[in-house]
Amino acid sequence: MITFDNLNENQRRAVGWDQGPVLVLAGPGSGKTGVLTLRVARLLEEDESASVLALTFTNKAATEMRERVDDLLGERAGRAQLCTFHSFATDLLAQHGSHLGIRSDFQHAVRDEDRIAILDDVIDGLDGDVPADRRSLLRLIDRLSSESYAGKGESASLAVTPGWLPPLYRRYCDALIEANRLDFGSLLSLATRLLREKPAVARVVRLGWTHVCVDEFQDTNRAQYNLLRLIAPARSHNLFVVADDDQIIYQWNGASPQRLQDLRRDYDLQTIQLPESYRCPPAIVSLANRLIGHNTRRIAEKKILAVRDPQVAYAGEVKYDVFASPPEEAKFVGRDIGERGLPSSDCVVLGRTTRLVQDAADQLRSAGYDAYVPVRKSEFDSPAANVLLEALRSANSPHDRVVLRRLCLAWEGLTGVIVDPQSVEAAATLFGGNFLRAWVQYAEAVAGGWKPVPQRIRTDLVDTLSFPAVVDWFLEGGWESWDRDDREESTSEEIATWKGLHEEIVAEYGGGVALNSYLQQLDLASKTPPPAPDALRCMNVHQAKGLEFRYVYLIGMAQEVFPSIYALREGAESRQVEEERRSCFVAVTRARETLTLTRSRSYYGYSKGPSQFLAEMGVASRAE
Repeated sequence: MITFDNLNENQRRAVGWDQGPVLVLAGPGSGKTGVLTLRVARLLEEDESASVLALTFTNKAATEMRERVDDLLGERAGRAQLCTFHSFATDLLAQHGSHLGIRSDFQHAVRDEDRIAILDDVIDGLDGDVPADRRSLLRLIDRLSSESYAGKGESASLAVTPGWLPPLYRRYCDALIEANRLDFGSLLSLATRLLREKPAVARVVRLGWTHVCVDEFQDTNRAQYNLLRLIAPARSHNLFVVADDDQIIYQWNGASPQRLQDLRRDYDLQTIQLPESYRCPPAIVSLANRLIGHNTRRIAEKKILAVRDPQVAYAGEVKYDVFASPPEEAKFVGRDIGERGLPSSDCVVLGRTTRLVQDAADQLRSAGYDAYVPVRKSEFDSPAANVLLEALRSANSPHDRVVLRRLCLAWEGLTGVIVDPQSVEAAATLFGGNFLRAWVQYAEAVAGGWKPVPQRIRTDLVDTLSFPAVVDWFLEGGWESWDRDDREESTSEEIATWKGLHEEIVAEYGGGVALNSYLQQLDLASKTPPPAPDALRCMNVHQAKGLEFRYVYLIGMAQEVFPSIYALREGAESRQVEEERRSCFVAVTRARETLTLTRSRSYYGYSKGPSQFLAEMGVASRAE
């Protein structure tokens, strides 16, 4: 039986919300994820006919919600789907994408080189002076996808739309469909197109969910919002949205304050506010309110962040120091952690940019700390992992030349033995065009001491399709027989990452998950390894969103660093500066106990004064 004993009045009201659309304005540390999770569990427990779709932005958040709901209910009985927007779009296109010419076994184009190869094909013969920088073109295409551009007319995010751009975008999207290989942006745009152009499919999808929830709504871009509108079109839809306009920090990815205005225009919204912070101590709440109060484009009626229990005593909540140089600034952080006797795993070093954080991490490593800087990885680096992964992809798409080429490259990386893809392709005519079967025969003939590798692939992926068996064997130690001694440590780290992702996918889709679904979900997930248990995490502010730490060190609090010089060029009170201020608000509200702010008098050879945000928080004067 789910109880509401530990909830405050507004949290209880949100969890108990039943009918119609509602916006939950939730400040940092207000328990919003717990509220959303409890509401999902309550709906499923009280109404056997209820079904819930809950959309979020990270696999970590989706996994956390699934685990909480499972703990509360024991079993969700398939009546709830808690996933990211991209995961939802993937499942939707796998089930119904045939209406657009997409086969259910489509793969994700996660490598830039694969996307560039497709781009080169569509640019060939295109009229106009198309820029030669292909990676910049990919970023432009991603931007167009995020704004739900249809490939016609002017782009909303460009001052001038060159004449070559609309046909290039259309050709690129058509080429993705023809190759049966979708990139992240096209997942959302094609899912939106599917629901818009195929009303029967849209009706089926809407009938599947009695309630729709969205976490971190303020992060939605136009494509995600358009998809949501097609899932929940009625003004009175049972839509439960959790958001905080003070934490919109992804405008570079299409997020915008406009989205909350759109929500209020399109739905008959009621509003519930959760302003009480259960995370931050009073002094930090106070300076966070002073800081964000300088933003003029906020929701007018929003309540300020409040301390849940102001009677709790905190010592040294906020500290500020100035240093001569960035190395001295970073050395102070390491020294302060040591002198205070703080566990490294309870601390985080935050900065405006990855470069600033990476430089600080280098200094901290020199001081003996295991400084961990997360870097998103879309693929594994280990040759052993890549051989199995490409073999799985080839088993899923046995006539795919791109996958065959990758398998041959992965095999060469593991063994040093060259297998020519063209020779395999020619030999495949003897096996009905099955590239994997032909590759296994070819690899066995030249494998030497590596012969157990193609033999295992033959047994589990060619003679029979027992992909769960070979993956389980590999992750439970089989990889060691495929790996070389000089790579064992780095490989074991990646295997641990894969194992965690494997468990999440199986938990969501069951042990009988189809190979194409398994690969699609694996491709969506970051392959970034987790930090060691005692690591000192160092990250930029955007990476820290959604996290919390006992002790926060926010470095680089200098003007033209945070806020950045690029934002200040637009004016001291520009929208860009307001987003930088929201980023700073996010940074300081990660702290559960203490916040230490630091700056250097110079960065990268240029003198810098104190950040205007310090004065706005009341920590230091602008004339310091």
